[in-house]
Amino acid sequence: MNRRAVIAGAGSATLLALAGCVFVDGKVEADRGDIAVVIDGEPIDLSADRFQSEHVENDSIEFHLHEDTDDWFMEGEEPVTFAEGIDLLPHFAYAQRDGAHVVTIDGTTYDGSESGTELVFLVDDDPIDPTDYVVSDGDDLRLEITTDADVGDE
Repeated sequence: MNRRAVIAGAGSATLLALAGCVFVDGKVEADRGDIAVVIDGEPIDLSADRFQSEHVENDSIEFHLHEDTDDWFMEGEEPVTFAEGIDLLPHFAYAQRDGAHVVTIDGTTYDGSESGTELVFLVDDDPIDPTDYVVSDGDDLRLEITTDADVGDE
């Protein structure tokens, strides 16, 4: 679904709503920061249409991505944790199983409880517990997944 609307404001202010985000005088009025997801040393192209709010029907104002930027955006009434943010992205899912992090991306599940699979969530290069860490404006988010065996679909 491509949703774009332009709203002209009073005076010199111009509002632009782009798939949920509000821009005032060309600046996004939302918390935002960088995000990267890396699997076995290879970054996922988060600029792909399937992950972008402009191209999906199941986007979330609480945590989402936009085309033409490597940033995450958060506009909900309450901030989300890193784990909740990952779970809100299209084609991503987050869960915990037996105390281990489990992330599914495009149908492939990476389970941290499995031998040889490790999931590390970082904010500004510091490891954090994604279920406790509440994302805030300017955070540099990174999910690193490493495997030493093939990971099957579930």
